[in-house]
Amino acid sequence: MANLLEEAEAVAIREALFDENELVTSPLAMFEASTRLAAVKRFSIDDGYRVVQAFMEDANVRVAAIDAEVGRIAHRCAGLYHHATGHPARLNMGDCFAYASARAASLKLAYKGDDFIHTDIEGQRFGS
Repeated sequence: MANLLEEAEAVAIREALFDENELVTSPLAMFEASTRLAAVKRFSIDDGYRVVQAFMEDANVRVAAIDAEVGRIAHRCAGLYHHATGHPARLNMGDCFAYASARAASLKLAYKGDDFIHTDIEGQRFGS
């Protein structure tokens, strides 16, 4: 999202991700990105999806399936870090699936904010 919305962290994120061997996202993350992009840029969700899809293709980002294993890991994550548990990470559903997708693929998680610093996921934080 930072790249698509040209946020302050966009350059740092592009530089850091350039060094990675494999970039992966999920359909859920693409859904969140396209709906947010559509809301911010004030265009249709379909147009938002097309922009996100084109960006992912240009950046060679693989879209990984959300399978039963990812679901299991997301439920485990929620049990530990979901906002309903009162944990300081205060993850939401999308966060839990991002965590799970990264875990299932044995990849680091790139993220903004300070929610994932309270978890056990390996990753790289950008911005605040």
